[in-house]
Amino acid sequence: MAKLVFTLIFAALLSSANAQNLQFVDGEIKAHTEVFGDRNINPFTKDISSHLSIDNSIDSLKGTISLTTFSLHSDNEKRDLHMYESLHSKAFPQISFRLDSIEKLDNSFLIKGFLTLNGLEKEVSSLAQIEDKNNHLVLDGSFSIKLTSFNLEPPRMLFLTVRDQIDISYHLDYIKG
Repeated sequence: MAKLVFTLIFAALLSSANAQNLQFVDGEIKAHTEVFGDRNINPFTKDISSHLSIDNSIDSLKGTISLTTFSLHSDNEKRDLHMYESLHSKAFPQISFRLDSIEKLDNSFLIKGFLTLNGLEKEVSSLAQIEDKNNHLVLDGSFSIKLTSFNLEPPRMLFLTVRDQIDISYHLDYIKG
């Protein structure tokens, strides 16, 4: 029994020893929604925190990607204040994605993971292009969520209502290290 436990611990240590940490270099996360009858809302952030690692293949990529809701900005500062309030930013200032699995499709990758927003964790899937070249790993992809799925009400302004669906796109550039 002791040999089995030792073997499992040793295998786990070897597995983690092969993992390379990825250092976030540059990127952006964008959100898009619309105010019915008015205009588009496109907040974005470049202030991204990431803890990703990879073994020998892209499908071994694991970790988390986070942002602070207060780092999201659009072209309208007053609207941003409403956005922070609608996202319950004071109570839940972090939005994070925990990567669970990656599957190679024909010309892209299916990334599955768990998005935490408003204190709730929900499974999401994203289609992405992933380029592994010159010691860089670059992820470009998108997915959509519904605010109501995270117990958030789409904001209303007089007779205008924000669409429930938020389209999220990302460009993330990492150096293997």
